[in-house]
Amino acid sequence: MIEGIVNHVKLDGFHVIEGVIPADKVDGIKEGILRVHAVEADLNRRRQQEIRDKGHRIGARGVSASTALINSTQDFAAYLADSRVCGVAEAFFGAHVRISSANGLVTNPGNERGYWHADWPYNQTNSARIPAPYPDVVMHLSTIWMLTPFNAETGGTLLVPGSHRSSNNPSGDNGVDRDAPYPTEISSTGDPGSVLIYDSRLWHSVAPNQSDEARVAFTARYGPWWININPEMAGTPENFSMVVEKGGKAGNLPRIPRDIFESLPEDVKPLLHHAAE
Repeated sequence: MIEGIVNHVKLDGFHVIEGVIPADKVDGIKEGILRVHAVEADLNRRRQQEIRDKGHRIGARGVSASTALINSTQDFAAYLADSRVCGVAEAFFGAHVRISSANGLVTNPGNERGYWHADWPYNQTNSARIPAPYPDVVMHLSTIWMLTPFNAETGGTLLVPGSHRSSNNPSGDNGVDRDAPYPTEISSTGDPGSVLIYDSRLWHSVAPNQSDEARVAFTARYGPWWININPEMAGTPENFSMVVEKGGKAGNLPRIPRDIFESLPEDVKPLLHHAAE
């Protein structure tokens, strides 16, 4: 199974792994994320506006993300070490895989379409990034964990299959209109509990949610031990010199408090020990 998933990611840039979160656990995780977003709604709006005021491009209006989700709820944590997800990551990176970020994601009905981009460290709108043209090396895997149905109506993340093999992406002015539909784009699909895993170089975009319900998910990015995550983490020297001093854009991820880290499942701790206080 791992070999098949790895081959799909190599060839197409993505794969959907079904049934990672048990069906009877999905709703509880979803409701926990919705509660976090309700509490942080005003704070998230202010953060997004501050980024826009600096002239930076982010997501899409009608979409909210809670950074460092694990600091607010740990309901989802046990699944981060799933043998299939981590098995794919280890197939690409070897031992000592770690998670660079884990965020909640709520796409509300009527949201606007997002812009084509690749995830960190390939997003060229970020201050800390691998400059394009970047080498043809997999340095990060992104995952989107579906807690509600993903399809064309609900706004399943838009993907451009095969685009991970490009040395740049529309966030880096590669000649492709970052805001326009792309001829070969598809909408990702999957049932609640499934995980979309993709090469972080893959071009993707927020899709409009045309349903009557919020589309809820959480994201997690997996990378090798040797990639420097510090520029994305608030309070580090690299974040200050590469982002803060330059008024740039980054994740600015907070640390995980020690008591929360110690409460995590033992097989999850190695994935996050670098982020613990």
